[in-house]
Amino acid sequence: MEKNYIFTDSSKCTFPPDDPPRPTLTPSTLEVEEGTSVSLKCSAPAPCLSHSPTLTWTPSLGHNQETLEENQDKTKVKTSVVNFTASHLHHRQEISCTAVYNKQDGSTESSVSTSLTADISCPFKVTMPQTVEVLRGSCVTIPCSFDIKANFRSNLDRTCKAMWKNEQRTVVFDSSNPQLSTIKGKLTGDLIKTDCTTTLNNMQPEHSNRYYLRLECDNPLKYDFNQQKLDISVKNDPLRPTLTPSTLEVKEGTSVSLKCSAPAPCLSHPPTLTWTPSLGHSQETLEENQDKTKVKTSVVTFTASHLHHRQEISCTAVYNKQDGSTESSVSTSLTADISCPFKVIMPQTIEVLKGSCVTIPCSFDIKDEFKSNLDGTCKAMWKNDQDVVVFDSSYPQLSTIKGNLTGDLTKRDCTTTLNNMQSEHSNKYYLRLECNNKLKHNFNEQKLDITVKDDPLRPTLTPSTLEVEEGTSVSLKCSAPAPCLSHPPTLTWTPSLGHSQETLEENQDKTKVKTSVVTFTASHLHHRQEISCTAVYNKQDGSTESSVSTSLTADISCPFKVIMPQTIEVLKGSSVTIPCSFCITADFRSNLDGTCKAMWKNDQGTVVFDSSNPQSSTIKGNLTGDLTKRDCTTTLNNMQPEHSNKYYLRMECDKRLKHNFNEQKLDISVKDDPHRPTLTPSTLEVEEGTSVSLKCSAPAPCLSHPPTLTWTPSLGHSQETLEENQDKTKVKTSVVTFTASHLHHRQEISCTAVYNKQDGSTESSVSTSLTADISYSPKHTTVSVSPSGPVPEDSTVTLTCSSTANPAVRNYTWYRADGGQETFIGTGRVLNIEASEVSGPFFCKAENDLGAGRSNISQIDVQYSPKHTTVSVSPSGPVPEDSTVTLTCSSTANPAVRNYTWYRADGGQETFIGTGRVLNIKASEVSGPFFCKAENDLGAGRSHISQIDVLFAPQILPSFYCIKTADQLNCSCETVGKPSPSLQWYLDGLPVNHSDKFAISNELLNETRLKIIITVNQPQERDLSTLLCRSSNSLGSASQPFYVLQTSAESQGLEQHCGPYSGILLLAVAGVSLSVNVLYTIYVVFLWKGRKSVKPKEEDMTYMSLDRRDTSPEYDVIAQTPR
Repeated sequence: MEKNYIFTDSSKCTFPPDDPPRPTLTPSTLEVEEGTSVSLKCSAPAPCLSHSPTLTWTPSLGHNQETLEENQDKTKVKTSVVNFTASHLHHRQEISCTAVYNKQDGSTESSVSTSLTADISCPFKVTMPQTVEVLRGSCVTIPCSFDIKANFRSNLDRTCKAMWKNEQRTVVFDSSNPQLSTIKGKLTGDLIKTDCTTTLNNMQPEHSNRYYLRLECDNPLKYDFNQQKLDISVKNDPLRPTLTPSTLEVKEGTSVSLKCSAPAPCLSHPPTLTWTPSLGHSQETLEENQDKTKVKTSVVTFTASHLHHRQEISCTAVYNKQDGSTESSVSTSLTADISCPFKVIMPQTIEVLKGSCVTIPCSFDIKDEFKSNLDGTCKAMWKNDQDVVVFDSSYPQLSTIKGNLTGDLTKRDCTTTLNNMQSEHSNKYYLRLECNNKLKHNFNEQKLDITVKDDPLRPTLTPSTLEVEEGTSVSLKCSAPAPCLSHPPTLTWTPSLGHSQETLEENQDKTKVKTSVVTFTASHLHHRQEISCTAVYNKQDGSTESSVSTSLTADISCPFKVIMPQTIEVLKGSSVTIPCSFCITADFRSNLDGTCKAMWKNDQGTVVFDSSNPQSSTIKGNLTGDLTKRDCTTTLNNMQPEHSNKYYLRMECDKRLKHNFNEQKLDISVKDDPHRPTLTPSTLEVEEGTSVSLKCSAPAPCLSHPPTLTWTPSLGHSQETLEENQDKTKVKTSVVTFTASHLHHRQEISCTAVYNKQDGSTESSVSTSLTADISYSPKHTTVSVSPSGPVPEDSTVTLTCSSTANPAVRNYTWYRADGGQETFIGTGRVLNIEASEVSGPFFCKAENDLGAGRSNISQIDVQYSPKHTTVSVSPSGPVPEDSTVTLTCSSTANPAVRNYTWYRADGGQETFIGTGRVLNIKASEVSGPFFCKAENDLGAGRSHISQIDVLFAPQILPSFYCIKTADQLNCSCETVGKPSPSLQWYLDGLPVNHSDKFAISNELLNETRLKIIITVNQPQERDLSTLLCRSSNSLGSASQPFYVLQTSAESQGLEQHCGPYSGILLLAVAGVSLSVNVLYTIYVVFLWKGRKSVKPKEEDMTYMSLDRRDTSPEYDVIAQTPR
């Protein structure tokens, strides 16, 4: 490397040293009075004019002026002059000037300093802060210096003392007697050097006051510095630390330095500063304020990343108090705003419990040009590694994985909760952002790996081990992941060590963790105790909860102490295991080796057991613990009543460790019978359906022969364990779980402990029981009827409703079951009713405060004669003549009908026509209305009279006739038929209708019978020999001709017309007339026999007799010819 030379004269040159010369201060000392105007000049050589040194004053005293001056030999020197007014604040302050040289070759710069200590005199003045805030229970260091007049300085000697007075002029501290002062403390400064710095200890709220200094020496120097007072304020909580800068808005990749500053009024207990999250290496220093008070600072330096965006960065100051009370902590935080182009910030992996939800903490950044596109139209979508959309915030309940967007996209927050995660949802996922504008982006550079597990992660214990001395304040922290914020885990400590405080904390990646911090004072009772934290997760889908635990074993050291139970009850003939551990002072621990033995002495000092010769001991047994691990657990065998005594441990080793632990004694009581087991709970009062867990606990002093526990009756599966009491003795437990039922009510539930003795003698058994009180709604609701058998109609029947219930039934209600309807009929446990009133089945309902029970439907056997006797005809409508008709007789009766009889109602007569419930007859055989009669043992019932509607073709009744007078002919024709027929007169084959020549009238006699009459005037003028009456309906027709002949004296004309054959004609007519009459008579007799039961009444709609009318002697008889 090329060397630069410095020429000091014309005859020689020298190589430059490795370091530049120190700068020069002018003046080199500073002793002035307060108020003096001071000029200090700093001069540094400047051999390299292109790289002259930079001069800096510390502390900054005011404006300074730099120049490049020339020495007498033409070399250059850089100078800086600072001007200020001397103040008591500058007294004893180190003032330095630093020259920094930047080298021409680019290697590391060099810096050198020169300093002086200012000696500023002033007339009786004290320099100290104006105010100090102090934490209650802690100390305060008061930075203090003073000045006195020059003529008193020689009086500052070892006889001087500092005193602090409050505003009431009471001396609260005297440096000559610090421990007897009202406020104890210590003078840490040197009064000879005008340093009055003082520490006051254990400050309390009542010490809040204003204080001033008094100086007293055993000479003329005595002075109250009461023109300057210090205001001390004692607070329950410390001041929050200060963050510099207080906000953080930078771009990704920027190097960031954050400084946390916390007041440190108590120098012996300065605060501890912690950054959350851990951002990197931090550097702590104790800095001094201008008023000489101290401040603890921590500076953390890191490179800003998108992972820090929206992260809360906090600095926590923890103050340990001087009086040993609970520490105080305060925090200050800021939220980082880290900008970056199109980047998503979320965890890399999350483990989720099957059947539960997961909240994905998520934020994103986009280019500045797109930020205005973030509006209410934007939606978040989550895609899996196969690019399938599994969640869409615009349709959250229709998505493959249902959930909801909990973040605000307009604030770049894409936090999302996905619900009811299942094993098939294990995948990698990325975010897609879509807005109804040009902003659409897949953030697929960063993916989240979600793993769905059957079991949750185990909680973490901090610290993971516990090795402390007895009396130490211990804080244990249990942390369990909380991926599902709606169902965070519940944390439980076992055993209960004291009050625990739960919080939901945030990891660096914004995932949440549930924490529980338990604080307690370590005791020898905790030694070798397993301390566990259990996290219980309730799942979102309602399936069985999951629980996981993490534990540590406490190692508590203490000075010569044994830890064992105070009393143990032992069963005669059995063994006893004495749980035992001990503490010794640290200087004896190295003596714990294989030569050590445990001995047990009774209250009389007699050794009854020696672990070095266990089988020759008075009480045989064995040492089961390891003395090198401070475990003195011992089993003593075959205990007998004479072994009831108090015992203590003696430890002997082949070194100096020999000790009787007789401060703690164990009282062993040998009993003929064991302790009864304990039931938890001791009573059982629950509602039916409640899940019940009963625990039976029985002492197990003999671990080789623990008791056997049996439940009576068997209630279900039971689980047995061997548990440990707080004093380390063992207890056998059995937990039976069942669902309470009304069947358990008033049942005695007992747990029996059976002890098999070590000496082989008869086993011992003891029991404890409880009587279950199960509340339940009415069960086994029944109805009893009195009298119980058949009862006569209209008799009184007593109904009784019975039910079992707890609490007792308060209401009984009776209902009749009418088909699908329930009709209220009465109240009360007993109900009296008339049997006739029961028209159907009935039931009762019993009610108590828990619900209702109802009986089965019951029926009263009411006996009565036939009722509601009816006839049904099949077919039910009109039937053709001569068809078969089925008649059915129905009746309600109890006992049942035994006889059915059928009758025809012939006027006032009842004619038997058949028996049986069903009767088949020919429609033509029924000559009148009929009914049926039903009979049982109690009586008979008869139906109403019924009629069959028979259809038949028309018939002309034999009652047809004609009456002829001299000038008029009247003919009548009657017909019967069903459906109702029509009647029509015909002459010469043509229908005759009503006119001036023929008067025709119709008369409807009844539904089936019709009559028609024709009147002919001047019949002699007409040929009526073809007159015919015709009847018709839908089933057929019938005709009747009328042969009208002339028989009056007017027949002469005929005779005239007929000629000589008239006599013969008359004989022929007479013969024909006689024949017709004979035939007519035979026909009437035939009809009468066939239709004798049919009477010519209007209501008879089936058959009618053809009745020949008498002919008045004044009328001519007209011959009738059957059709």
